[in-house]
Amino acid sequence: MEGAAMREILAMCVQLDTVAARTYHTLSQHCTDPELARLFSNLAAEEESHVEWWGGLLEAWEQGLIPDIVPDTDELLNTLDQVEQDVHAALPDDVSGLSPLEMLDLAAHLEFFMLDPVFSELLELTEPGRTGMHREAYARHVERLVDAIETMRGADPLARFLARVLRRALRDNLALATFAVRDTLTGLFNRRGLISHLKQWVSWAQRYERPLAVLLIDVDRFKDVNDLHGHAAGDDALARVADGLRASTRESDLIARYGGDEFAVVAPETDVAECKALADRVIEAIRATAATADDGAPIALSVSVGAAVLMPRGHAGASTVDALLAAADMSLYAAKSAGRDRAGQVSVLDAAPAAL
Repeated sequence: MEGAAMREILAMCVQLDTVAARTYHTLSQHCTDPELARLFSNLAAEEESHVEWWGGLLEAWEQGLIPDIVPDTDELLNTLDQVEQDVHAALPDDVSGLSPLEMLDLAAHLEFFMLDPVFSELLELTEPGRTGMHREAYARHVERLVDAIETMRGADPLARFLARVLRRALRDNLALATFAVRDTLTGLFNRRGLISHLKQWVSWAQRYERPLAVLLIDVDRFKDVNDLHGHAAGDDALARVADGLRASTRESDLIARYGGDEFAVVAPETDVAECKALADRVIEAIRATAATADDGAPIALSVSVGAAVLMPRGHAGASTVDALLAAADMSLYAAKSAGRDRAGQVSVLDAAPAAL
């Protein structure tokens, strides 16, 4: 049932942007204002690229490359259903007879309904490596329309106000989508984003029988930093650790603030030896950095690291995610028990094929 919901979510995104693309294409063909007609033509082309985004994700899901990682599928389906109803209610049966200004107003209504943060959140969860590119492309898409409204309806105070509302709605909704899966202090993925992406990477590792490593990183004696130097220094310490993790990992690795003073790294295509090397790089990177106390004095930092590697031999099911995290957590506990500022032994999960 969950898989069917995931497919329906992606299919609805394809359908909504297809409707938008067709509407803009029709407006461009019948608009009597040449400049506005060019705008509608560009908007149509951009909506077609959005259709390609969602279509590619849907195809990837059907090939098993994207698992059912989206939480609260019923809520998302309800949201998308409401967006679809609003879009269709705003569209007249025939747009060809509208005046240029009426066409512009229709475009504003269409984009306002399509601004729901659910779309950005879905892209953030399913395609993290390209989320920024998609976000910037869509922001430019809406800005072009807002600029046209301000140019053509500049003498109308209400229209200028509504243009500002549309611009602010874009900014706020993109921020909301980001906050849903990102940690505000460090900019890294939060626990929700981590779990969703880890499910995706485990599914990929199982499908192609490739190794996948997970590191859990705990800031040593973080409570002392807060107690002795204050929470501002504690926040600075977390931000410095996040920077150290960025510097010591690859672009293909996923970094998250797992919770409190604990971080996580998901490293695809990483076997046991490479995982050990990664853990050592993380430890050395944090040793080389320091937080700053209120009086400007440096605060030395160190971390303990737990690690686990999935060596798949077929499909092992969703429980592998929990098992992988649990194994990394046991390794982390061993590192802290042994004196901190070190890595625990890498746990290896040899996932055998599921029983038929």
